[in-house]
Amino acid sequence: MLSRSCYAARLGAFAASLGSDDVPLTGVTSATQERLSVYRNNVRLNRIAALTDAFVNVVQLVGEDYFHALARAYVDRTPAASANLHEDGAELAAFIRNFEPAAEMPYLGDVADVDWRLHRAYFADDADAVDGARLAELGPERFAAASLRLMPSVALARSNLWPIADILRMHDGGPPARLDAGGQSILIWREAFSVHWQALGMAEAQAVAALMAGASIEAALADTGADANSLLAQLFGRRLVHAIEVPHHETHI
Repeated sequence: MLSRSCYAARLGAFAASLGSDDVPLTGVTSATQERLSVYRNNVRLNRIAALTDAFVNVVQLVGEDYFHALARAYVDRTPAASANLHEDGAELAAFIRNFEPAAEMPYLGDVADVDWRLHRAYFADDADAVDGARLAELGPERFAAASLRLMPSVALARSNLWPIADILRMHDGGPPARLDAGGQSILIWREAFSVHWQALGMAEAQAVAALMAGASIEAALADTGADANSLLAQLFGRRLVHAIEVPHHETHI
Protein backbone atom coordinates (compact mmCIF):
# COMPACT_ATOMS: atom_id res chain seq x y z
CA MET A 1 0.00 0.00 0.00
CA LEU A 2 1.28 3.45 -0.93
CA SER A 3 1.99 5.89 1.87
CA ARG A 4 0.12 9.19 1.89
CA SER A 5 3.20 11.11 0.80
CA CYS A 6 3.89 8.69 -2.04
CA TYR A 7 0.25 8.78 -3.14
CA ALA A 8 0.27 12.59 -3.08
CA ALA A 9 3.48 12.60 -5.13
CA ARG A 10 1.91 10.28 -7.70
CA LEU A 11 -1.16 12.50 -7.97
CA GLY A 12 1.03 15.58 -8.33
CA ALA A 13 3.06 13.94 -11.08
CA PHE A 14 -0.11 12.88 -12.89
CA ALA A 15 -1.54 16.41 -12.69
CA ALA A 16 1.72 17.87 -13.98
CA SER A 17 1.78 15.43 -16.89
CA LEU A 18 -1.76 16.46 -17.87
CA GLY A 19 -0.74 20.09 -17.94
CA SER A 20 2.26 19.72 -20.21
CA ASP A 21 3.41 17.48 -23.04
CA ASP A 22 6.96 17.95 -21.77
CA VAL A 23 6.33 16.21 -18.45
CA PRO A 24 6.39 12.42 -18.94
CA LEU A 25 4.53 10.23 -16.48
CA THR A 26 6.72 7.45 -15.15
CA GLY A 27 5.47 4.04 -14.12
CA VAL A 28 2.88 3.63 -16.89
CA THR A 29 2.91 1.72 -20.14
CA SER A 30 3.68 3.31 -23.48
CA ALA A 31 0.06 2.78 -24.52
CA THR A 32 -1.11 4.74 -21.49
CA GLN A 33 1.39 7.48 -22.29
CA GLU A 34 -0.19 7.84 -25.73
CA ARG A 35 -3.70 7.97 -24.30
CA LEU A 36 -2.71 10.76 -21.95
CA SER A 37 -2.62 13.12 -24.94
CA VAL A 38 -6.42 12.80 -25.12
CA TYR A 39 -6.75 13.90 -21.49
CA ARG A 40 -4.23 16.71 -21.98
CA ASN A 41 -6.27 18.05 -24.85
CA ASN A 42 -9.48 17.86 -22.79
CA VAL A 43 -7.79 19.76 -19.96
CA ARG A 44 -6.69 22.49 -22.38
CA LEU A 45 -10.12 22.77 -23.99
CA ASN A 46 -11.90 22.93 -20.63
CA ARG A 47 -9.56 25.62 -19.35
CA ILE A 48 -9.87 27.65 -22.56
CA ALA A 49 -13.67 27.41 -22.40
CA ALA A 50 -13.66 28.56 -18.77
CA LEU A 51 -11.40 31.50 -19.60
CA THR A 52 -13.65 32.46 -22.51
CA ASP A 53 -16.63 32.58 -20.17
CA ALA A 54 -14.74 34.61 -17.56
CA PHE A 55 -13.09 37.25 -19.77
CA VAL A 56 -16.15 38.49 -21.63
CA ASN A 57 -14.96 42.00 -22.40
CA VAL A 58 -11.57 40.83 -23.63
CA VAL A 59 -13.32 38.37 -25.95
CA GLN A 60 -15.52 41.17 -27.30
CA LEU A 61 -12.47 43.31 -28.00
CA VAL A 62 -10.36 40.71 -29.80
CA GLY A 63 -12.87 38.13 -31.08
CA GLU A 64 -13.20 34.47 -30.11
CA ASP A 65 -10.55 33.09 -32.49
CA TYR A 66 -7.88 35.49 -31.26
CA PHE A 67 -8.86 34.91 -27.63
CA HIS A 68 -8.75 31.14 -28.01
CA ALA A 69 -5.21 31.40 -29.38
CA LEU A 70 -4.23 33.72 -26.53
CA ALA A 71 -5.86 31.43 -23.95
CA ARG A 72 -4.12 28.40 -25.45
CA ALA A 73 -0.76 30.14 -25.03
CA TYR A 74 -1.67 31.05 -21.44
CA VAL A 75 -2.81 27.51 -20.61
CA ASP A 76 0.34 25.99 -22.09
CA ARG A 77 2.60 28.29 -20.07
CA THR A 78 0.60 28.63 -16.84
CA PRO A 79 -0.22 25.51 -14.80
CA ALA A 80 -3.65 25.50 -13.21
CA ALA A 81 -3.40 26.42 -9.53
CA SER A 82 -6.71 24.75 -8.65
CA ALA A 83 -9.02 22.01 -9.86
CA ASN A 84 -11.81 24.60 -9.78
CA LEU A 85 -12.06 26.13 -13.26
CA HIS A 86 -13.68 29.24 -11.79
CA GLU A 87 -10.32 30.01 -10.17
CA ASP A 88 -8.37 29.72 -13.43
CA GLY A 89 -7.30 33.04 -14.90
CA ALA A 90 -5.83 34.97 -11.98
CA GLU A 91 -2.61 35.53 -13.91
CA LEU A 92 -4.12 36.20 -17.35
CA ALA A 93 -3.99 40.00 -17.08
CA ALA A 94 -0.27 39.91 -16.29
CA PHE A 95 0.27 37.34 -19.03
CA ILE A 96 -1.43 39.58 -21.60
CA ARG A 97 0.73 42.56 -20.63
CA ASN A 98 3.80 40.48 -21.56
CA PHE A 99 2.23 38.69 -24.55
CA GLU A 100 4.04 40.05 -27.59
CA PRO A 101 1.20 39.49 -30.11
CA ALA A 102 -1.03 41.72 -27.93
CA ALA A 103 1.49 44.57 -27.76
CA GLU A 104 -0.57 46.62 -30.22
CA MET A 105 -3.44 46.57 -27.68
CA PRO A 106 -1.73 47.91 -24.54
CA TYR A 107 -5.08 48.42 -22.81
CA LEU A 108 -6.02 44.75 -23.05
CA GLY A 109 -4.28 43.71 -19.82
CA ASP A 110 -6.22 46.28 -17.80
CA VAL A 111 -9.50 45.13 -19.37
CA ALA A 112 -8.58 41.55 -18.44
CA ASP A 113 -8.00 42.72 -14.86
CA VAL A 114 -11.53 44.18 -14.84
CA ASP A 115 -12.99 40.96 -16.24
CA TRP A 116 -11.25 38.88 -13.59
CA ARG A 117 -12.57 41.06 -10.77
CA LEU A 118 -16.10 40.91 -12.22
CA HIS A 119 -15.79 37.13 -12.47
CA ARG A 120 -14.49 36.70 -8.93
CA ALA A 121 -17.20 38.99 -7.56
CA TYR A 122 -19.84 36.63 -8.94
CA PHE A 123 -18.32 33.65 -7.12
CA ALA A 124 -17.41 35.49 -3.90
CA ASP A 125 -18.69 34.23 -0.57
CA ASP A 126 -21.94 35.54 0.84
CA ALA A 127 -21.88 37.67 3.95
CA ASP A 128 -24.26 39.83 5.98
CA ALA A 129 -24.09 43.58 5.59
CA VAL A 130 -23.99 45.99 8.52
CA ASP A 131 -27.40 47.19 9.60
CA GLY A 132 -27.35 50.91 8.96
CA ALA A 133 -29.54 51.55 11.99
CA ARG A 134 -26.80 50.27 14.26
CA LEU A 135 -24.45 53.05 13.16
CA ALA A 136 -26.21 55.25 15.70
CA GLU A 137 -24.44 53.21 18.38
CA LEU A 138 -21.21 54.93 17.38
CA GLY A 139 -20.69 58.62 17.94
CA PRO A 140 -19.06 60.76 15.24
CA GLU A 141 -15.56 60.47 16.73
CA ARG A 142 -15.62 56.69 17.10
CA PHE A 143 -17.10 56.32 13.62
CA ALA A 144 -14.35 58.49 12.10
CA ALA A 145 -11.67 56.42 13.83
CA ALA A 146 -13.18 53.11 12.73
CA SER A 147 -12.24 51.07 9.69
CA LEU A 148 -14.58 49.27 7.34
CA ARG A 149 -14.53 45.66 6.22
CA LEU A 150 -16.28 45.48 2.87
CA MET A 151 -18.31 42.57 1.52
CA PRO A 152 -16.33 39.69 -0.04
CA SER A 153 -17.62 40.52 -3.51
CA VAL A 154 -16.42 44.13 -3.44
CA ALA A 155 -13.44 44.87 -5.67
CA LEU A 156 -11.74 47.93 -7.05
CA ALA A 157 -10.34 47.98 -10.60
CA ARG A 158 -8.05 50.85 -11.49
CA SER A 159 -6.24 51.78 -14.68
CA ASN A 160 -3.72 54.60 -14.76
CA LEU A 161 -3.88 54.97 -18.54
CA TRP A 162 -7.03 53.47 -20.02
CA PRO A 163 -10.77 54.27 -19.86
CA ILE A 164 -11.95 50.96 -18.46
CA ALA A 165 -15.36 52.32 -17.44
CA ASP A 166 -15.97 53.66 -20.96
CA ILE A 167 -14.96 50.29 -22.44
CA LEU A 168 -17.52 48.52 -20.24
CA ARG A 169 -20.19 51.04 -21.19
CA MET A 170 -19.36 50.48 -24.86
CA HIS A 171 -19.88 46.75 -24.47
CA ASP A 172 -23.22 47.45 -22.76
CA GLY A 173 -24.40 49.34 -25.84
CA GLY A 174 -22.90 52.73 -25.09
CA PRO A 175 -20.83 54.93 -27.42
CA PRO A 176 -17.38 53.85 -28.60
CA ALA A 177 -14.70 54.33 -25.98
CA ARG A 178 -12.01 56.92 -26.68
CA LEU A 179 -8.68 55.41 -25.69
CA ASP A 180 -7.21 58.87 -25.15
CA ALA A 181 -9.78 59.64 -22.42
CA GLY A 182 -7.27 58.70 -19.71
CA GLY A 183 -7.29 56.28 -16.81
CA GLN A 184 -10.45 55.35 -14.95
CA SER A 185 -11.48 53.29 -11.93
CA ILE A 186 -14.56 51.23 -11.14
CA LEU A 187 -16.12 49.76 -8.01
CA ILE A 188 -17.44 46.20 -8.40
CA TRP A 189 -19.90 44.30 -6.22
CA ARG A 190 -22.58 41.60 -6.35
CA GLU A 191 -26.25 41.92 -5.46
CA ALA A 192 -28.04 38.56 -5.24
CA PHE A 193 -26.92 36.80 -8.45
CA SER A 194 -25.95 39.88 -10.45
CA VAL A 195 -22.60 41.66 -10.57
CA HIS A 196 -22.70 45.44 -10.75
CA TRP A 197 -20.12 48.17 -11.25
CA GLN A 198 -19.88 51.93 -11.04
CA ALA A 199 -17.26 54.37 -12.24
CA LEU A 200 -15.38 56.19 -9.49
CA GLY A 201 -13.53 59.47 -9.58
CA MET A 202 -9.84 59.51 -8.71
CA ALA A 203 -10.38 60.70 -5.14
CA GLU A 204 -13.16 58.16 -4.53
CA ALA A 205 -11.04 55.32 -5.91
CA GLN A 206 -8.11 56.32 -3.71
CA ALA A 207 -10.39 56.44 -0.67
CA VAL A 208 -11.87 53.02 -1.39
CA ALA A 209 -8.38 51.59 -1.89
CA ALA A 210 -7.32 53.05 1.46
CA LEU A 211 -10.40 51.65 3.20
CA MET A 212 -9.79 48.22 1.69
CA ALA A 213 -6.20 48.41 2.96
CA GLY A 214 -7.46 49.00 6.51
CA ALA A 215 -7.20 52.79 6.85
CA SER A 216 -9.60 54.51 9.19
CA ILE A 217 -12.59 56.29 7.68
CA GLU A 218 -11.20 59.66 8.72
CA ALA A 219 -7.75 59.00 7.26
CA ALA A 220 -9.05 57.52 4.00
CA LEU A 221 -11.29 60.51 3.34
CA ALA A 222 -8.94 63.22 4.58
CA ASP A 223 -5.89 61.96 2.67
CA THR A 224 -7.73 61.66 -0.64
CA GLY A 225 -10.14 64.57 -0.53
CA ALA A 226 -13.08 62.34 -1.45
CA ASP A 227 -16.62 63.53 -0.75
CA ALA A 228 -17.33 61.78 2.54
CA ASN A 229 -21.11 61.98 2.37
CA SER A 230 -21.32 60.73 -1.20
CA LEU A 231 -18.89 57.84 -0.80
CA LEU A 232 -20.22 56.58 2.52
CA ALA A 233 -23.79 56.86 1.24
CA GLN A 234 -22.82 54.63 -1.68
CA LEU A 235 -21.06 52.04 0.47
CA PHE A 236 -23.75 51.81 3.14
CA GLY A 237 -26.69 52.42 0.80
CA ARG A 238 -25.68 49.51 -1.41
CA ARG A 239 -24.99 47.34 1.66
CA LEU A 240 -21.36 46.87 0.76
CA VAL A 241 -20.04 47.12 4.33
CA HIS A 242 -19.71 43.81 6.15
CA ALA A 243 -18.30 45.10 9.44
CA ILE A 244 -17.14 48.22 11.24
CA GLU A 245 -14.02 47.81 13.34
CA VAL A 246 -13.20 50.32 16.07
CA PRO A 247 -9.62 50.73 17.39
CA HIS A 248 -8.54 48.89 20.55
CA HIS A 249 -11.35 46.38 20.04
CA GLU A 250 -13.82 48.67 21.76
CA THR A 251 -16.61 47.28 19.66
CA HIS A 252 -17.30 45.33 16.54
CA ILE A 253 -20.49 45.87 14.55
